[in-house]
Amino acid sequence: MEKTLFICCLVVLFATPVFSQEKDIPRIDGPVLSDSLKIMEPLANKNWIGEIKHLRDGRLLKINRNFQVIWNGSIVKYSSYLPEMNSFIEGYYYWDWKAKQVEVFIITNRGVLQKGAVSVENGMLTVKGTISFPERSFEYKNTFEFTADGKMIDRWSQTCLYGR
Repeated sequence: MEKTLFICCLVVLFATPVFSQEKDIPRIDGPVLSDSLKIMEPLANKNWIGEIKHLRDGRLLKINRNFQVIWNGSIVKYSSYLPEMNSFIEGYYYWDWKAKQVEVFIITNRGVLQKGAVSVENGMLTVKGTISFPERSFEYKNTFEFTADGKMIDRWSQTCLYGR
């Protein structure tokens, strides 16, 4: 039987609009963002606590996401913890001088690596890049929408390569 590969887009809404309101989010003391990272202002020095929808069974899981400005404002350190899945993520948003854009590098406790470029599209903070698992890699897009009532809506989509 001949193997056929095809590409499909899988759109998964990871987070629901249930993220904490900004007034309930404790700010983290830290340096002010450098001018090159001003695009990160909506996330900077905030701890977002919310819910994420499990991909397989649809249950809502608690998630904690922290964006701390460090190194005199030149880096935004990102960390996320999903206790029910024993998942920990850490990464860094930074200005790439050669590419002349904000980029991100993220790694998980399971060895999954994400790299991407940050921009604003349709009024939303947007990250586009590659997520690499030990056995394969996908392109992804992650958007952060901030509502007038102080909530963050995080949406994730990826392009998957399947074999038959």
